[in-house]
Amino acid sequence: MQRKSNYHDTYIEEILNMIDERLQNNQEVETDITFEVSLKQHICADAARRFQKMHEDFIQKNDPYRCLSKNKEKFLADFKDVFHNVDQCQKKAEEFTDRCLKPAVEKFVNRSLGPDIIGEMLTSEQFSTRMSFQYSVLLDLTSKDDFKKYKSFICSYESYVKKWILNKIVECFSNGSTKFEEQHLQSCIHSINNAIQKAKTEKSGNVKSFVEVVCQELGDKLVISQGALGAFMILNKADQEQFAHWLFKSVKDMAHALREKFKKTNLLTKLQNLHVNPQNELFNKLIGCGKQCPFCASPCEAGGTGQHEHFTSLHRPEGLGTYRFCSSGKLVTDICSSSVITAGNFQCDATNWESHPFKRYKEIFPDWRIPPDASLQASDYWKYVLVKYNKQLAVAFHAKPADIPAAWKEITKVQAEASLKESFHIK
Repeated sequence: MQRKSNYHDTYIEEILNMIDERLQNNQEVETDITFEVSLKQHICADAARRFQKMHEDFIQKNDPYRCLSKNKEKFLADFKDVFHNVDQCQKKAEEFTDRCLKPAVEKFVNRSLGPDIIGEMLTSEQFSTRMSFQYSVLLDLTSKDDFKKYKSFICSYESYVKKWILNKIVECFSNGSTKFEEQHLQSCIHSINNAIQKAKTEKSGNVKSFVEVVCQELGDKLVISQGALGAFMILNKADQEQFAHWLFKSVKDMAHALREKFKKTNLLTKLQNLHVNPQNELFNKLIGCGKQCPFCASPCEAGGTGQHEHFTSLHRPEGLGTYRFCSSGKLVTDICSSSVITAGNFQCDATNWESHPFKRYKEIFPDWRIPPDASLQASDYWKYVLVKYNKQLAVAFHAKPADIPAAWKEITKVQAEASLKESFHIK
């Protein structure tokens, strides 16, 4: 929709595939065919309304009569030029550059900029590995000292992390992404000038043939609008040699105008026009499935999408996953690795709020692997977080504050950060 293109049947197919993928990755949510059909109908109906408007907008923009009316003044001016034998060379060169070449160059830059940004971000230490990335996100949370951010991280993990990535992209390219834009712009100008030179040597005899050669030479790189090209060709009586002369100048002016536009355009606006979404791609590369432990909400470390088994090596106190004791309503301080070898039970949506033994958690969450280990304890980092925000978490999760072990209360921020380094093997 942002690209203002026309509707295609594959869009709905893609949405259906995304729904199927989400359902497969959320096997703890029990669904039947009736639910699945209703869900798809609901989402596709909402999408269809938006796609309908997108289609109508596209039809209106590309309606032949509307396009003809829009170009009426231009056609009249061209007719007068032809009638009075006025030299059209400069005018037609500027028109071809502005209506055909300039949009094609901008589209090329937008196609190329997304991968450039992703590649640049991956060169930084924070984005170099999955471990470094997780460490950086958690360390940043500690430095912000903001409970709302912790709550968002725990309850809306994927959304929070994608926003965090976006902020880092904006921070990294605070001076704009002009380095990459300039590289691609220069590449395009070089290709256009070479195409003009090639067309000149072919001596095609008229501007129509000349432009066709230019477009053919650029075909592998730039996508030139056939509609704009068709309107340009009408009543075109320019001389080929003079047209080529003015075209070189127009292309030079276009390059200057685009440089200024790139400098002035806000980065967030640029990101909206990209063909590849950098924050989504980086999330998929560094996080993968985005699944969280059903007990403590710790993110899966398996990476990639569609894997059959989820696991995490850094479980948290279960209270951070909203779990509380049924008898007292207090947030739980135990961690999953210990709980799965106890005689205790748990209740949640997936069990229809009926008690189920921790030891048989696989019956409810078959795609999760939680190694049983009574010796494991939560890291000092998460102990520190639970101590610091105990009351606020209790209010947010509609529970009572956890009974915090005395030793946890002695953990300092420095110790918590040191624990984080140890957990993610950061030197």
